[in-house]
Amino acid sequence: MLSRAFQNYPLLRYYFPDELKRRKMASFFVSVPVYYGLRYGEVYATSTDLEGIAVWLPSENFPMAVWKILRSVPMSVLFSFGRYGGSKMRSLGAYIDETHKRLVPYPHWFLQVVGVEPRYKGQGYASRLLKPILSRTDREGLPCYLETHDENNVALYKHLDFAVIEKSTIPGTNFTNWAMLRKND
Repeated sequence: MLSRAFQNYPLLRYYFPDELKRRKMASFFVSVPVYYGLRYGEVYATSTDLEGIAVWLPSENFPMAVWKILRSVPMSVLFSFGRYGGSKMRSLGAYIDETHKRLVPYPHWFLQVVGVEPRYKGQGYASRLLKPILSRTDREGLPCYLETHDENNVALYKHLDFAVIEKSTIPGTNFTNWAMLRKND
């Protein structure tokens, strides 16, 4: 489901213009954070039908440490990620990690991945995925951080009280990175 949700994500289209390779890469692109989130964060689904999935990490488990990745992600996934060109995205990951650390160097929750089955987009599933942890972080007084590279997502996150705290161009690309924060004062 997540690989279908990310099949046409702008960054994946940029790095993997070939549709077949992108389809394979999308699976590994989303598998790594899901496995990591199952062990070091929280993974939510809309229902057992998996219309959508959200992966959240507490700030103490971000950025993803190599040894934690090795403990949580199956080697077959890691090897396939490399085999299909995941290393192309290394500079992107470094840029995003540095931006994240610079903008929110305090305790928070990080929305690492959220995806909805394409046929269910626009039906409120993304909000249903995010609201449980947003309610909890409101009670705990913790902010939430995310980034997106798709301008279409910005309005959804603003609707959930996230604000753009930085808009930048990812080095070596023509893609925009929207860093967004939902404060709990």
